[in-house]
Amino acid sequence: MKERGMENIVVFGIGGIGGYLGSRLSELKEIPKYRGLEVTFVARGEHLEVIRKNGLAFLDPRGEETLHRPTRAVDSLDSLPKIDLCFICVKGYDLEGAVRALDPKISPQTVIIPLLNGADISERIRRITDKGILLPGCIYIGANIVKPGKVQQTGGKGLIILGRDPKNRDFKKEPLLTLLEDARVPYRWEEDPRQAIWEKYLFIASFALVTGLSGKSIGGVMESIELRTKTRQIMEEISALAKAKGVILPADALDKVFATALSFPFETKTSYQRDLEQRKEKTEGELFGGTILRLGEEMKIPTPVTREVWTTLSAFNLGRRN
Repeated sequence: MKERGMENIVVFGIGGIGGYLGSRLSELKEIPKYRGLEVTFVARGEHLEVIRKNGLAFLDPRGEETLHRPTRAVDSLDSLPKIDLCFICVKGYDLEGAVRALDPKISPQTVIIPLLNGADISERIRRITDKGILLPGCIYIGANIVKPGKVQQTGGKGLIILGRDPKNRDFKKEPLLTLLEDARVPYRWEEDPRQAIWEKYLFIASFALVTGLSGKSIGGVMESIELRTKTRQIMEEISALAKAKGVILPADALDKVFATALSFPFETKTSYQRDLEQRKEKTEGELFGGTILRLGEEMKIPTPVTREVWTTLSAFNLGRRN
């Protein structure tokens, strides 16, 4: 373990994404060559208490349930040593708090992989800390907490796409990629992952906004000509923003997003949609609608469809709180 320098792994946020990764990574402790590996789950509330008591139950897309026990489950990093590898899997509204909590435990060699939704996540992290090796990334998966202590994967292969940190171009990726292979986590390494991240944002932002507005599942959006058209219009606005940022998306990027949507079960809901249905006080709406409008204003790119949808959603949420 010493040679890999990845003895202390942290999964920060044990929701759908973190639950999937945590379950895979915790299995490494049973492999002889990973003897001494420590996997820490960072969670909170009743979810944390159940994991501490019983472990994390993970339900795969085939309906098979397995139980996984981390080395430790915590809500604070105070007692942890320096972190070697951290997957940040929180929602966008918790990102700043998570990074500030992680910062004292980050060394120059710490590898940080953020897998939350958003096109500008690495930039947001770097505004808080300049420490560590930050590998921009995204993940394709449908997963959520079923009940405290239990996470289910409903769709997607769990594919992680990640790439090099512009500030640490000499980072040797092979030990990390071997670890992912051994943990049965599919991945794709790209020297410049920005295109892949913006392609993911095309999918998640457009479908989040339209499912949130309509209350329809991803399948329901795809079978509606009106909703499918609105989704494509939002994707066109996002594509224009990506181009203005120097990221040229493939000509068939929008068609590929729709093909991805069709690969999910009809009833799959976006996490933003579920948060709205559960009447959560905090949602990822700003990460989608708010970010698109902000970037559009900064770069003088019109975003009228996103503005219409986000204005309606914002008014609805404001009225719900009042």
